[in-house]
Amino acid sequence: MKILEFDITAPESFMDITEHIRDYVRETRIKNGFIHLQVPEKTCAVTISTNDERNIEKDFLNKVNHFLPKYNGMQFTGWTTTSVKASLVGLTAQILVEGGELILGRHQSVYFVEFNGPAKGRRLYVSHMASDYLAEGEEAALPAELAELYAADQAKEEAEKAEQERIIAEMRAEAAARAAQYKAEQEAQKKAEAEENKEQE
Repeated sequence: MKILEFDITAPESFMDITEHIRDYVRETRIKNGFIHLQVPEKTCAVTISTNDERNIEKDFLNKVNHFLPKYNGMQFTGWTTTSVKASLVGLTAQILVEGGELILGRHQSVYFVEFNGPAKGRRLYVSHMASDYLAEGEEAALPAELAELYAADQAKEEAEKAEQERIIAEMRAEAAARAAQYKAEQEAQKKAEAEENKEQE
């Protein structure tokens, strides 16, 4: 077992610890098996969540706090609130290892969550269960089936992104054309009014 320790500098924290877990996989040279994560702290949790949202830390904590606020109006909800939050988010996690690689979705990371900071030396226990280990000189490699799936997912995401960009470009072009047409119509109307006023004079 390995014990990881984290210093928390904010009242609440949503910390990406994926590389710490990958380091553990490399150190132990697990080839196939599971990584077990367990939090011994009262107000901390561990979870797997998306890593491709810019505001994921803020959004995650805001949503948990909306569900279990520190204050209900002017009334303090109690010191156990932070412990309940930790329990609901999760005190344990298990992650698959295949081919010596930590198996997560393309947009997933492992997070250590604190609900009662600042604090020093918050602990996370890391252990594993392996069916086999990498041989001497053997390199970790993502299983071919998963590599193909990830490549297909990436190609799909890139195609969707390209389509979104095309639609946005078309919408901008249409908006620019409408604005130019409106401007031309306004100028034509002003010119016609000016000519009409000149004839009346």
